[in-house]
Amino acid sequence: MRTMSIQSRKPGVAVLQMVAIVLVSLALTVSLGPAPLQAAEGPDVLDLPLERLLDVPVVSASRKTQALSEVASAVFVITQEDIRHSGATTIPDLLRMVPGVQVASMDGNDWAVSVRGFNGIFANKLLVMIDGRTVYTPLYGGVFWDVQDTLLENIERIEVIRGPGSTMWGANAVNGVINIITKSARDTQGGLVLGLVGSRERGTLGVRYGAELGEQSSYRLYLKHVDRGSTDAINLPSPDTLEITRGGFRVDSALRDGLDFTFQGDVYGGNSDHSYVIPAYASPYFSNPTYAASVFGANLIGRLDWLQAPTSKWSLQLYYDRTQRDIPLVQETRNTVDLDLQHNVNLGGRHELTWGVGYRYLQDSSPGSPFFYLVPDSRGLSHVNLFVQDEISLLPETLRLMLGSKVEHNEFTGWEFAPSAKLSWTPRKGMSLWASVTRSVRTPTRGENDIRIGVGLIPPTPPAGVPTLLVLTGNRGLVSETVISYEAGFRSDLNHAVSLDLSTFFNRYHNIVGNRFGAVVTSGNQQLLPDNFVNLGSIDSTGGEVSLQWQPQDWWKLKGGYALLRVFGEAPQGNPGSKASPEHQATLRSLMSLGKWVDLDLWGRYVGGNYYQLQQENVRIPAYLTLDARLAWRPAPGWELALVGQNLLERRHLETVTDQTLARHEMARSLYGKVTWDF
Repeated sequence: MRTMSIQSRKPGVAVLQMVAIVLVSLALTVSLGPAPLQAAEGPDVLDLPLERLLDVPVVSASRKTQALSEVASAVFVITQEDIRHSGATTIPDLLRMVPGVQVASMDGNDWAVSVRGFNGIFANKLLVMIDGRTVYTPLYGGVFWDVQDTLLENIERIEVIRGPGSTMWGANAVNGVINIITKSARDTQGGLVLGLVGSRERGTLGVRYGAELGEQSSYRLYLKHVDRGSTDAINLPSPDTLEITRGGFRVDSALRDGLDFTFQGDVYGGNSDHSYVIPAYASPYFSNPTYAASVFGANLIGRLDWLQAPTSKWSLQLYYDRTQRDIPLVQETRNTVDLDLQHNVNLGGRHELTWGVGYRYLQDSSPGSPFFYLVPDSRGLSHVNLFVQDEISLLPETLRLMLGSKVEHNEFTGWEFAPSAKLSWTPRKGMSLWASVTRSVRTPTRGENDIRIGVGLIPPTPPAGVPTLLVLTGNRGLVSETVISYEAGFRSDLNHAVSLDLSTFFNRYHNIVGNRFGAVVTSGNQQLLPDNFVNLGSIDSTGGEVSLQWQPQDWWKLKGGYALLRVFGEAPQGNPGSKASPEHQATLRSLMSLGKWVDLDLWGRYVGGNYYQLQQENVRIPAYLTLDARLAWRPAPGWELALVGQNLLERRHLETVTDQTLARHEMARSLYGKVTWDF
């Protein structure tokens, strides 16, 4: 085994540099200062309203709208204010601000994103949704992040649940849930035009227009085109450009009192460059070509909400989703139909019952290639689920007990159960404590059941004298991975300007899926060495997160966070993701509205070093500290000009690597400018 390593930053230096970010922010505040508040005019003078942490509304934790003070889960909400002041251009980059979420760029188009560990390019324990539509692929249980995009200005908020959400959302919601919620069409009336260009951003154009449809309805149309250049490949040429155009619509209508209807859809198409290691039968027995993946997707969502009575609400959602990826190595077309019915009802004032049923049908087709194929190459899968949760008021407005479970049937392992018990205590207004225990499952994926993929070729060795092809092989005898999660947390508005959120957890995983070599098989003029998916072992993890917000002035906010993660036990063979997450992460953001016309935002991040084993090498990822800065100017009503610098503290840094390619890409310092006209 060879080890890939770059000199790591000393932790003490990193801490000093994080402190320096705060000092720079303070110095800039003193030197620039805001315009006098009494001299300012207009509704947008102060763009930083005071937030009360426990009053923040969330819907993802219990599938109903509730204040954060009532939630017995570790939840972080990325608001539209956070999005605008971040300077981020992608959804994965936005997620970097959430303590406990691991985000690492493999190249310009591929991200490893997970919650509380098990990170990697094939991270498979995280459920991601956009407006209630799941966007992970059942092929491997992860997310193709290169095609998960929309106008960031359309996003209302992103709710991130750190920890299991399987009782409400089912399999794959093992370590967390990310729910991206877009704005109602009623909130996006008028026009919006934006343009973005920079050192790597070759050109992004966004257009949006919304208006009323009679007295009870509103609509929105949008179009976005992204043309992004390559990152720095440090060891061999490997383009990773991205060019995708997408568009969509949304209609929101109040059909009558208590009855609301939403109909929306999106479509996208373009190309995304990726490189892959391909076995070859001549020395050096591999190649690393770059392919332009042709990507296409379309979806339609219909949702009906009926407030039958103040204590009873029904929701019915139906969506259709089609995705296509076409490269010489892998071709996949997938169709998904999902129907979900939910009922929230208050029984006698002490019991608030949330229950529902769902059905999902997935049909895929993958013709295969010489080194990749599925057996069979086309398959239809059905999933049925029933969930129920009872929120019991033990002491009115003070102590609540939540008991629930999801019962789910899949065609790989049959019936699965995901029960949970949660307790929430609010001793006084502005403070809450909570604890929970949950059982979650991750069901085997289509790939883990049916895949045959050549992942490497061993050169001829005596006595056989023929090459040996290493074949990753599916296993229909797999059982579901399970995890028992113990969590506890505390959150409080300490005073009118300071909010604190703490959470801690202990997870015990069983039946982790990894790989085990089988017996060599001779086939013609070569040998095959199967590397079979199997359930191998157990792993424990523990850690915690802290988020702190301080608003010392009406025009200035500081938002910080820290996450600790420790993993115990040996990583199963073929499952490096169990160890591929840093132990320490920290983030600190300074948001300043310097009067009516100017914003100045700084965002510092520290990510600790990491060491893990891949198939061909041991990898050491050094710690890094980086700083983003955003300066925005509003010269006239509706206009904003922004200049954003990213990764400013060093020329470039490595974040993660994978066995899928020999290319090693580093994230470089970059600069872009953005113009927005809102009318």
